[in-house]
Amino acid sequence: MENRVLSKAEWLSKAEAYCARSEHCAADVRRKLYEWGTPSDLFDEIEESLRRNDFLNDARFCAAYVHDKVAFQSWGRIKIQAGLAALGLPEAEIRRAIDDLDEPAYRANLRALAKTRRADAPEKRMRFLLQRGFTYSEIEHLCS
Repeated sequence: MENRVLSKAEWLSKAEAYCARSEHCAADVRRKLYEWGTPSDLFDEIEESLRRNDFLNDARFCAAYVHDKVAFQSWGRIKIQAGLAALGLPEAEIRRAIDDLDEPAYRANLRALAKTRRADAPEKRMRFLLQRGFTYSEIEHLCS
């Protein structure tokens, strides 16, 4: 069976379907286009079309990322910020999403994680929480 070469419209349609399933950032889309074997000269054009048609939206992706990392992985602000920065997202969007995180859920996660490490020495518990991305000021009263 011969491999058929896809047209620009077919590559775009494939990328739109990928973005419609869940939130993705431009780095995710570019990685996927590369994996699919999309000609690299189409990357910018496809990304621009996805942004224009609201399949790619940095603010929406950042908000979803922050929500998921707090809700499902109990990450702290620092680790979330580093994860978003590694994806090449704009600093303003990262800051806005972190400022809007669900503070009660965030605090509950911090308390729950500290409680699971209650038997550890205070220094060890503090290192664990710092590695999870919580700031020193957020955890100092829990580890004393």
